[in-house]
Amino acid sequence: MDFLRYLYILTPFFRRRWPAYVLGIAALIAVDLMQLVIPRLTGRAIDQLTGPVGALGPLLLILAGIAVVIAFFRYLYRELIMGTTRRLEYYLRARIFAHALRLPSAYFDQHGPGRIMALTVNDVTAVRVAVGLGALLLIDALIMGMASFAVMARVVNWQLAWQSVLPLPFILAATALMGGPIHQRFRVVQEQFSQLTEFVQETFAGARVVKGFAAEPVAIERFTAVSRANVAANLSMARLQAAYFPITHTAPLFCYAIALYGGGRLILAGGLTIGDLVAFLGYLGLMIWPVTGFSYLVATVQRGSASLARIAALLAEPAYEAEAAAFIAALPGSGIELRSLTFRYPGSGSPALKDITISIPAGAVVGIVGRTGAGKSTLLKLLLRLYDPPAGAIFVGGREIHAIDYGTLRHGIGYVPQDSFLFARTIGENIAFDRDYARPVVEAAAGLAAVKEAIGEKPYGFGTVLGEKGRRLSGGQQQRVAIARALVKDPAILLLDDVFSALDYGTQTELLANMKNFSGGRTTIIVSQRVAAVKDADFIIVLEDGTVSEQGTHADLVAGGGLYYKLYEQQLINGEQS
Repeated sequence: MDFLRYLYILTPFFRRRWPAYVLGIAALIAVDLMQLVIPRLTGRAIDQLTGPVGALGPLLLILAGIAVVIAFFRYLYRELIMGTTRRLEYYLRARIFAHALRLPSAYFDQHGPGRIMALTVNDVTAVRVAVGLGALLLIDALIMGMASFAVMARVVNWQLAWQSVLPLPFILAATALMGGPIHQRFRVVQEQFSQLTEFVQETFAGARVVKGFAAEPVAIERFTAVSRANVAANLSMARLQAAYFPITHTAPLFCYAIALYGGGRLILAGGLTIGDLVAFLGYLGLMIWPVTGFSYLVATVQRGSASLARIAALLAEPAYEAEAAAFIAALPGSGIELRSLTFRYPGSGSPALKDITISIPAGAVVGIVGRTGAGKSTLLKLLLRLYDPPAGAIFVGGREIHAIDYGTLRHGIGYVPQDSFLFARTIGENIAFDRDYARPVVEAAAGLAAVKEAIGEKPYGFGTVLGEKGRRLSGGQQQRVAIARALVKDPAILLLDDVFSALDYGTQTELLANMKNFSGGRTTIIVSQRVAAVKDADFIIVLEDGTVSEQGTHADLVAGGGLYYKLYEQQLINGEQS
């Protein structure tokens, strides 16, 4: 069974929580065993109805006492077992979330957020139900079923016991046959739910684009197709389960019919009392319930097994970011050296960067320009190890980049990507995203990013809550808040990836002046389509088709008449140079 195959995922949790879970199972077994007394006492009470009324008193008191004890133990096992599985749910969600954060960027290039959302919601719940309710059903089936049969065969009539349970194997056979298909179909159900979740999330994240193109009918049509596939998967699952119910509901009727017929004949023959028959029917009911519920047990375990397999598949994804190198308290230096760096994205046939060799002294301001697709952003992502570079190709502060702990590397780098993603939090929280900073520090970073005045015009200033992806700010304001988020870290290395694209030239000039003061002593790499943003850099690198085609100062490159000069001349003609 796949559930046992992937049980190792739950082992770390149960190493800590097994006492409560085992005690809950013990309480459940106690309840099952105590319930075996009730049919026998009920049968005796019925046989004594023709006798003195006072004779029933002790039996009724015993029944009441057993009921109270059973109620207590029922509460106990539900609190312990269900409480433990709720903690298991928390544990699995936390583990999935933490693991997903450590997955390489290449994983998210192939899979959207819908899969992880489905895992943390539906699949974790299915595992919780399998470990909780599934355990209850399994213990009931084993303890209650076998013990009830043993008692009614030994105490009442063994021949009648065997005859009455003859229809039950049909239930078990049907359950065995449907186990595999349930597993497969439930896995399809979960995959369809992932696709539905991902489509809805993506559609509403891009709601402005949908509305801007008047594409609501198209979005609805596509949603309908995805939703229908989800419904079809669930209906397929429902039809399989529905086919089982006639068997589970019909077989018990035959069991009771056999018991009533055979028991009635024994009563007429004097071999059985009415109370014995009532006790027998009570035991038969205690045995039939877990057997008929065995189908639900199989469905529950198969669902949990399918979900656990999906969780295991995610956790098996290599999260190389979890591999901590020898810990370094801070970056060993801010100089950067690239040695014959060649890199291709996973699944890509041609390399994005080819044989890049660059030496950037500590504290230098470097500009990188080039046409779209030249590899500029890729270079910055490799410096952050958002994608893993080849060994021996990148050195920071003289140390090979793989020898620097991820946290150390990224805490020491201030990075502003092209897409200035902001969270639906306050402006202040977006700037102070990675840790708690004093308010003056946050305001100073906003000032350096030339956005403090714009924030002051908001109704609640730094306390203004932004919408999803910062939509309450203009594109330029979003970029500058993202820049402030990088500056507040006071990083040793600053990476700016085309952050001036949404800024007017007046704001760009102000921001560049602030950056010139801030970048003193820091290694700064500015990627930009605008030559004006990099012309004052210590030196400039020109990328073309993933290779370094030119490098030098602004004056040298303009005099060289190459690609840089062409970009400069074009922007000069268009009035884009200040």
